Amino acid sequence: MKRWTWLFLMVFLCACRTGTDSVQRQKENAEGEYRQPRVTDLLGPQSQQAQGEIRLLVVPVRFPDVKPNLSLDQIKNNAVTRLNDYVRDQSYGKAWINAHMTGWVLMPDPISEYRVSSSNFKVDRNRVRKLIGDAMTGLEKEVDFSAYQHMLIVPGVHTVSDKGYGMVCYCANPGMLTGVRNNPQYVTLRSKGGKEFSGGIFVGTENAHIGMFAHDFFHALGGVYNNQRLVP
Repeated sequence: MKRWTWLFLMVFLCACRTGTDSVQRQKENAEGEYRQPRVTDLLGPQSQQAQGEIRLLVVPVRFPDVKPNLSLDQIKNNAVTRLNDYVRDQSYGKAWINAHMTGWVLMPDPISEYRVSSSNFKVDRNRVRKLIGDAMTGLEKEVDFSAYQHMLIVPGVHTVSDKGYGMVCYCANPGMLTGVRNNPQYVTLRSKGGKEFSGGIFVGTENAHIGMFAHDFFHALGGVYNNQRLVP
């Protein structure tokens, strides 16, 4: 995307949330009261959570019956370094990512238990919830989820339409976990040990390109207003 595309997005994604306590953010999300967009006559609704430092947890996951094609360093280059460079460049330095990437998290079940449809409207939200919940469970003893605003899960499997993981990239929260057409919203995810996360969550497989990562990250950044995602 060119700079003018970012400027279009910034109509929705301006007005900082820098310095907001992430624990309070998650509490607000769990209560269905995340920070409402600022609405003006000139620009319409503007997200309150998309400028300044954006704290992102990146979680590569692998399945017991599939070997990843990319190394952790290659995934980090694409999902952390390039994504941060892209966001910083296209926002003229108004937004940047402070990311932490974990090591591989081994899923407890074969990929067939997580695979989703390549069609947005046919995705099984229970499988999306299982992917996120199992990833969180694998990290619950070592990660403070309240330290992050957003989470990116990277399935380590080469994916094309309905093959591999099934869908290359999508936004789960707000999005697939509630549906993308009617009343999308943030929901709270929990590990088996009871750790919670209510921020934005997007999923991109190892072969997702930077435009896909950015597109679904913007869904998470924009949030929801009047029962619709601010970034369509």
